[in-house]
Amino acid sequence: MSTSEKVPPAGPDDTNANTPSVELDGLLATNEKPLFLDRFPPWVSDNLRSPRAWKTFLRSWGATWICFVLLLPEKSANTLGFAGFFAMMSSVIIPASFPLQFFFFLISTMLIGMLLGWGFGAAAMRAALAARNQLVAKQTLENVMQGLAGNSNPDAEFENEIFTGIFLDTKSSAVFGVFLALGCFFFAMCRAYNPRLLIFSIFGTVTLDILCSFGPLFPFGQYLLLNSLFISTGAYAGIGVVLIVLVFPETMNHAFLVATSQILGKLQKLIDLQEVLLSARSTDLDANSSLIRKVVGARAEIVGLFAKLTATFNFMNLEFSWGKWSGEDVKNLQPQLLGVVSRTAALQSFARIISHPVSRSFDTPDPSSETDVTPDPSEDLASETFLLHELRARNRADEATFSVRMTDVMPTIREATRELRETSSSSIASVQAVLDSINKKRYSRHGDADADKKVEELADQLHRLKQAVATFKDSKRLQLVQPFQALLEETKGKNGRTTSPPLRTLFLSYVFGAHMIALAEGILLLMEFVLTTASKRRKNRLWAPNSLRELFKALTSRDHIDDQGVGEDEVPDRTQESTNEAGFYKLDPDSRPPTNGVQHVMDIFHKGYKWAKTPEALFCFRYALLSVALWIPAVVKSSAHFVYSEKGIWVLVMAQTTINIYASDQMYNAVLRVGGTALGALLGLLTWYVGNASGHGTPYGSAAAVAVTSLPVVFLRLFAPLQYVPGVFLFGVTWVLVVGYSWLDGHIPVVGNVGWGWSIVWRRFVTVIIGVAASFIMMMLPPKSGRKAVRLRNANTIMMISNLYQEITSAWIKIPSSSASLEKNEPDLSFAEQIPFLRDRLLGVATQLQALAGQTMIAKFEGNFRGKWPMDEYLKLVETQVEMLIALGLLGGALAQLDQHKRVLFLHHTRTVNPSFIADMVASFSIIAQALRSGEPLSATFHQNLLDRLFYHSVMHTTTSKVLQEGPSTASATGTEDPYESVTSYEFMFYASAVVAVFQLIENLNELRRITARLCGEVPLRGFEQWKEQYDRTHTTPPHVSVMA
Repeated sequence: MSTSEKVPPAGPDDTNANTPSVELDGLLATNEKPLFLDRFPPWVSDNLRSPRAWKTFLRSWGATWICFVLLLPEKSANTLGFAGFFAMMSSVIIPASFPLQFFFFLISTMLIGMLLGWGFGAAAMRAALAARNQLVAKQTLENVMQGLAGNSNPDAEFENEIFTGIFLDTKSSAVFGVFLALGCFFFAMCRAYNPRLLIFSIFGTVTLDILCSFGPLFPFGQYLLLNSLFISTGAYAGIGVVLIVLVFPETMNHAFLVATSQILGKLQKLIDLQEVLLSARSTDLDANSSLIRKVVGARAEIVGLFAKLTATFNFMNLEFSWGKWSGEDVKNLQPQLLGVVSRTAALQSFARIISHPVSRSFDTPDPSSETDVTPDPSEDLASETFLLHELRARNRADEATFSVRMTDVMPTIREATRELRETSSSSIASVQAVLDSINKKRYSRHGDADADKKVEELADQLHRLKQAVATFKDSKRLQLVQPFQALLEETKGKNGRTTSPPLRTLFLSYVFGAHMIALAEGILLLMEFVLTTASKRRKNRLWAPNSLRELFKALTSRDHIDDQGVGEDEVPDRTQESTNEAGFYKLDPDSRPPTNGVQHVMDIFHKGYKWAKTPEALFCFRYALLSVALWIPAVVKSSAHFVYSEKGIWVLVMAQTTINIYASDQMYNAVLRVGGTALGALLGLLTWYVGNASGHGTPYGSAAAVAVTSLPVVFLRLFAPLQYVPGVFLFGVTWVLVVGYSWLDGHIPVVGNVGWGWSIVWRRFVTVIIGVAASFIMMMLPPKSGRKAVRLRNANTIMMISNLYQEITSAWIKIPSSSASLEKNEPDLSFAEQIPFLRDRLLGVATQLQALAGQTMIAKFEGNFRGKWPMDEYLKLVETQVEMLIALGLLGGALAQLDQHKRVLFLHHTRTVNPSFIADMVASFSIIAQALRSGEPLSATFHQNLLDRLFYHSVMHTTTSKVLQEGPSTASATGTEDPYESVTSYEFMFYASAVVAVFQLIENLNELRRITARLCGEVPLRGFEQWKEQYDRTHTTPPHVSVMA
């Protein structure tokens, strides 16, 4: 009997009145009335309730207010200079909300960018002075000095003459223009290829803009033009460091453990939620039900928190901290936590399986006749074939006959796994208690005793969890087979059942059991690490920084989210390790590799030409060209004074910060920035006129008004969702400019005073509009479609998933120590040894899909000029790929648990590794990706349901043929005559999970095909469907096997 093949998804049944069920509303309902804060979005209400968020907010608000107070005394305002407001602006861009060394890193990045921009500008100034006609410059200078000889304030008049452009020189200005273009191109490349350097790029460009815009006006070297900018930034850096150290200080060590504790709390709730899931009625298990959404959302929240946690991971060893655990100890906690977080995908996967429309179609018997191939509307299936219809109908009837539907076995799953689930939940709580004690009682007199007590409790809980895991492996898991025991008995012997028993729900029971074992073992590893480290670190002490190499790594490494960020890469590498061998996989169809010097040189030119057409290169060229075009008015004599006095430099800065690679990003950012500018200008007006009425500025009124109106500015900067950050930046920056310029205008001498209040506001808004318009025009020459990038990146990620599937399948079907491996000197790694590499690959693709989802949302801003863009379809495409990654992760985890001998023994009895079917899977991935990449339609003859291909190959397979001819008992998975012994073995539980994971992958690949057909179209072959149906009815005999779908 091929019991190893009885695999289908689940379908709950609400027709069974004897099955215990729990009302979801009763379990989740609360008697509390919604509070006032609950009316706000979670990012507002949660942070208003969080004491830690309040501490961060007050510290950041204090820094912003102090930076403004520095402008009030005349002496400090004159010291800070014309850019004194830059300290306040820096406090909005980089708030004092971070732990000390991370704040230091961000400020250093900003200052290094400014210094590099100053270096470019200083080099430009030195080269421009050498190119300037010194004789003309000397004569002009003498004429100006003679004209000012009789003035009462010659210095002020001379400064005014400089900014009228009287000393402008064409050659000198041209040199500045060249350096400006080169510098902007460099900073644009930093921004395009490594988004982590965004602050570095922006502030480097700002300093370069200022030097290249005002440097040509001077007939001599003015290398200290940026003094005011650097002094103001340095002032804020000092204020920020002092406040971070003295006001609610927090180290990275503390912040990491707080976030870890938060994740552990969410993990415990997710495990506890399984009780609700296993007790729910069928009506509560719909894919769109609140329970399923809660399970999926809980896991997504955990992943989001973990992603934020790892963002600062590389800075852990760069600080002084006081406590029991060093930065290295906390850092070593991350892999163990990752192991637990990654295994929670299994819980989400189980919820998705039992809520799938196809699974739920097993609730009721098929009302159609045996010859009717039209699927039941509730099944929501596309192109169900005659073979699949017959298999499902037979399996549905058998499940109802033997009472082994999902609702029949859910109580068994719940009771069999109850002890394991409850112990796992309490174990996570014990780990959380230890970490909280270590973290929150660093300075407590009784901290050591409390930590020792929590460690003892953790040791006891570790023992209980080990016992629970052992009990489940030895006996509890056998409870999952009890509903099927009578059914399996019928298959014994030659006179036993001749058709395969309906083991679909047994496989799903095994899936949940295997998932809980994997999760519990991950929790055990976490507990053992925490227990070992806590037992070793029993006393608080001062920990010093470890190494600066991690900082360099953080700056130079690129996340997976950045790789192939433009979506134009044609074929992703099969593995990260094989990057240098990519030529073995991908060849140039137009030429062979170069063989001589000339060909090598021309090949370099060809690669450069291809790079020049990439979106990154086009962005850099546009960035440089736009910068030079908007810089020209500053070095033309007739407009130089106007540009300086009206702060036209902000047009250039605004255009540079607004321009983006894709049209959709451009429009999205333009809307956010213009909106943020308008709101910031209104708040600035309110601040100024409330604090100063119609005067030039009163210190006490201004300080009070800024103290109040800075509250929403700082709150939004700290807690606004990431997608709104561009608008939040401009909101805060515009508010700072209105308030700062207004105060400085009336209190320090500035060339070309622009007034205060409304006079500042309308000028600022006009510069923003001009900058946005200029960047929009440049982006349109020619525009790069973000929608096309979304489509191409989907094609790339699909091929990455295909490569992952091939690698996992290759490890699955590999025969240990085969002659082929020995000939190639390949290491004979077990599947478990390959898991860390595969996990990194999965996380890399998951990160890219996360970025792709965001890019898809932004792409809608390109408008619907040629027709509506099917954004929902692309979002489904991304979501389906995420589910495929989860299935691949479960497949890899299940195979890692299988004994090598058992894995090989099961191979010939597993339909999902049929070579012909593997070829169909790989071909399907490739065809779908190619259709998305080229935009060409699919053929209607292309497999619309791979399950049909799976069972078709099963019929043709010799082992399956033997089953059909001689009965199921002759091909049991283990080669034994007793099917009960086969399905009750411990390894079979993970084998079942692996096969279910493949069936999930098949269903998702079917969905990818359907979505791609809706996006790219489908070319029909007239008469094909009718002929296929007639052919199947005539020539296909449904095999006596169960069905997974």
